[in-house]
Amino acid sequence: MAKKKTVKDAEITEEKVKKIKGKKQEEVEEIEEEVNDLDEEEIIESDEDFESEDVDFDEEETEKIEEDEEVEESKSSKKEKKDKKEKDSDKKNESTLSKEMKKVVWPKVSEVVKYTFAVLIFCLVLALFFEGLELLMAVVKGLFV
Repeated sequence: MAKKKTVKDAEITEEKVKKIKGKKQEEVEEIEEEVNDLDEEEIIESDEDFESEDVDFDEEETEKIEEDEEVEESKSSKKEKKDKKEKDSDKKNESTLSKEMKKVVWPKVSEVVKYTFAVLIFCLVLALFFEGLELLMAVVKGLFV
């Protein structure tokens, strides 16, 4: 029974599809008829209007236009080549960078803490040294003044 039902469903959907296709085909034919029914005189008149306009280019102007087009094409091709080179070099740089980053040995947290304290102590020692020099200079200056 299930097979009979699916076969009937398939037949019904095929009929629906055929009806829809037929309607769409009729719509297409109607549009084609409307396009063909356009007044040919209007089309001819518009062509005559276009031909009546004076479009007078000198040979020099056309040569300039052609040269400009060639220059633009050469500029665009040069730019494309430059962009391609930059992309290629970027890819090389990225691969080189990733290789180099894999070689890096990062310090452990304990090492970072140890080096941080070393730098702070060194800065404190230097600050005390220069403060002592300043006091010494002040004492020496006080003796002579």
